[in-house]
Amino acid sequence: MKKHLLVDCNSIVFRRGMTHLPGIGRTTMDVLLAIQAFGSLPFDITMLTRTIRGELPEALFSLRRRNIPLPSGRFFDWTIERFPLLEGIAGYDLLHIPHNYSPVHDPGKTVVTMHDALFFSYPEQFLGHDFARIHYPRLARSCRAIITCSESSKADIVHYMGIDPEKITVAPWGVNRDVFFPLDKTEAKKTLQAALGINRPFYVAVSCDIGRKNTLAVMRAFRLALKQHVGHDLLLVWAEPPADYMQEFASEINSGRIRFLAHVDDSVLRQLYSASTLSWFPSKYEGFGLPVLESMACGTPVVTCRNSSLSEVGGEAALYVDPDDIDAMSDLMISFDRGFSSYDNLVERSLAHASVFTWERTAKAYIDFYLCNM
Repeated sequence: MKKHLLVDCNSIVFRRGMTHLPGIGRTTMDVLLAIQAFGSLPFDITMLTRTIRGELPEALFSLRRRNIPLPSGRFFDWTIERFPLLEGIAGYDLLHIPHNYSPVHDPGKTVVTMHDALFFSYPEQFLGHDFARIHYPRLARSCRAIITCSESSKADIVHYMGIDPEKITVAPWGVNRDVFFPLDKTEAKKTLQAALGINRPFYVAVSCDIGRKNTLAVMRAFRLALKQHVGHDLLLVWAEPPADYMQEFASEINSGRIRFLAHVDDSVLRQLYSASTLSWFPSKYEGFGLPVLESMACGTPVVTCRNSSLSEVGGEAALYVDPDDIDAMSDLMISFDRGFSSYDNLVERSLAHASVFTWERTAKAYIDFYLCNM
């Protein structure tokens, strides 16, 4: 008789008003889609949800779903921790929590995907990191095993949480080839010109935010580059940039040289990557950094940093800058605006590097991980 794997899928539930999944939800869904593609598995698998309203992605059609409509909240979390509700209702040999933390009754029958130790190494209070620093290590220490997405994240988990490195498996993320693949740059530019009125060549940053995402550095570097009369624009996929940023860069925004785009769907995102000259991702900390690979898979070189996991993800194909070196970023913008002599070679290196990262490989690592811990 096959053993039973129960996967907590609350991070991939589409609730009212949602247009896309956040990062953890996206990676969870891509892992499950790749596992589903294997067909016959050496264990049974059920997707667990705890929702009153909301739907799982239709693409996960062949995996069973079990919904237990328990609201979230301190009382219900307390109940799950102290009573074997999930064991009694769903019955499982192994429970997988793919989103860092969830209350569980029996951590000895639980494995966890711990994406990073951001809440220790680069704490940002608005993301609820006070809670994470208290609760995540407790589950990490008591659970059966941990799987993470980079050697850098593994090292941080060991360092900050005191976890035995033998307890942690590394399985890098992949690239969704149905979404991210090269398009003809000329045709992509024509499409964006017609749809969004983008008329000049441009640089793009798609993971924009305050703090560690370091978007402000890109904007300041671009403002310096404009003083050298670069012909590129800067496009930022950012739904709600802060008011003080909008005020600081009012001149560049009003002239159309810096443009903000709200959340875009996958087809537009692919067009943006493919049509841009460079993709910018100078983050100060990442557990993995999917935008680096997504851009490379579309044939567009990436500028990123050598901190955290980013040198693992970017390899020898990325261009690297110090996250605080505005002058170096500006110099790269100017250089590529005036024609980078080895651009075609950089594109080829980017495509070759991204091709190594497949969700099939990730799924195989997860299947092996499950079997080792059942």
